[in-house]
Amino acid sequence: MDNNNSKPKISGMLALSPLLVFMCLYLVTSVWVNDFYKVPITVAFLFSSCYAIAITRGLNLEHRIQQFSAGASNQNILLMIWIFVLAGAFAQSAKAMGAIDATVNLTLQILPDNLLIAGIFIASCFISLSIGTSVGTIVALTPVAIGLAQKTGIDLPYMVGVVVGGSFFGDNLSFISDTTIASTKTQECVMRDKFRVNSMIVVPAAIVVLGIYIFQGL
Repeated sequence: MDNNNSKPKISGMLALSPLLVFMCLYLVTSVWVNDFYKVPITVAFLFSSCYAIAITRGLNLEHRIQQFSAGASNQNILLMIWIFVLAGAFAQSAKAMGAIDATVNLTLQILPDNLLIAGIFIASCFISLSIGTSVGTIVALTPVAIGLAQKTGIDLPYMVGVVVGGSFFGDNLSFISDTTIASTKTQECVMRDKFRVNSMIVVPAAIVVLGIYIFQGL
């Protein structure tokens, strides 16, 4: 029997320990803050899931994650959820450390004032491509875009549309996007082939849209 089909070597109470970790983590933190609704249950679930994967023996990390996903539900769907959770955590971490604001400020400093809309579009494309989530990019950049629109007199719905368009551009091409990974897994294709085909569709459209924004600014 090869390593791919071998069963994980967990027995006894150790197999139930992830459930105990989940219950203890959720209950202890809830009692500590004196509010059961203040502690997200997904955080406790994520910690217990990582613990369950860590204690599995006899398999490498990739096969441990596959075993966990297959046991929880459909393997590809659970893998997409893992990527979605981790991409969201990465997006929030980037926002908390100021990386998103720094990227926007750098883009606006490099470009002149009459290319403000084009700068927001480029920043939105770059950030969504980096963090792999369109929703996270929209949540992070929309307040910045609204503030700029109010100060410069640009139509507010139009500015939000610029952010949304750039967000979906990056999410479509990002290698860490949950939809990208799920689509390549279910269709059994190589990710670079999906990236190459998508880039032929998305990049020309983005160049045309960017040209329109530049023309409007000029």
